[in-house]
Amino acid sequence: MNRTDPHAPLRLAFVGQQTYFRACALAEDSDRVTTTFIDHRAGRDGNLLRSRLDQFSPDVVVLFRPETVAPGLLADLPARILGFLTEPISRETSGGARHWDLESRRRDLRETDRANVDRLVSFDPLIVPVVEEEVGMPVWQSLPIPVSDHLYGPVSDPPAGSPPRMLFVGRSTVHRENFLMEAKHRFDVLHVAFGIQDDELTRLMQRHQVTFNVHNEPYPSFENRVYLHLAAGHLVITEPLSPSHGLVSGEDYVEVSTPEALTAAAAAAHDDLDAFRGIRESGRAKAENVRASVVWPALCDELLADIAASGSHRSL
Repeated sequence: MNRTDPHAPLRLAFVGQQTYFRACALAEDSDRVTTTFIDHRAGRDGNLLRSRLDQFSPDVVVLFRPETVAPGLLADLPARILGFLTEPISRETSGGARHWDLESRRRDLRETDRANVDRLVSFDPLIVPVVEEEVGMPVWQSLPIPVSDHLYGPVSDPPAGSPPRMLFVGRSTVHRENFLMEAKHRFDVLHVAFGIQDDELTRLMQRHQVTFNVHNEPYPSFENRVYLHLAAGHLVITEPLSPSHGLVSGEDYVEVSTPEALTAAAAAAHDDLDAFRGIRESGRAKAENVRASVVWPALCDELLADIAASGSHRSL
């Protein structure tokens, strides 16, 4: 499949659960690219998804969580399809103790139909061997999930005379509540589920200065909310990140390993947020590496060039 008019704007469709992935997509209608976002999640009407894609007639589709799409649904779609793997899974191909949540997500991954994608990208390079074993195709690249341009903001101060506003975005789990309980008790921490709409997320980002990142369960990972908050100029207080995706503890964010350490870091930020300005500015600068308007067009160009040079198992 080749673009009909290489001088026309690239038609780029993003497919995924809106409440999670619109914050990662590109929204643009320009001479270089025209985009759309199609809300889809596991169990939704696949025929509706296909109909909307056919109507938009994309050159490239970014498919978040390709395991949620029915087998064969996109096999003959005349576009190039990039499957973006966004979920943590077990990192060992065999042996060793495994966390139940990671194993559950691993089982979900097995539903990925390689006929629905030309290439796979993983948010975590450390899961690549397991992905390739389960899906039966190579992972083309590994990179952090991009951040939509509208979520970027300056490193800002709280209103004069007020303490910094603290935020946690993510669903509640026992592990997270154990980490956050004391900080919530001592400080005014707003905890919202990540199911909020994009415009409300934008407003929350603009009104807060400190955020927490606590893993879903006690296993290592790199949540995309880390870069979301760095892009907004926040001080990010987080459990250890794995992989680091170029971020440096103590330089771009504050790392904590226990609930007590998280509470202590929150107290330090509450008492003197300005002492962390250097960290906030460094993290904000690093977030430019994942800006959607830069990453997505470049990645699409690489995708099309790679398929032109090496072909695809999807023969269109």
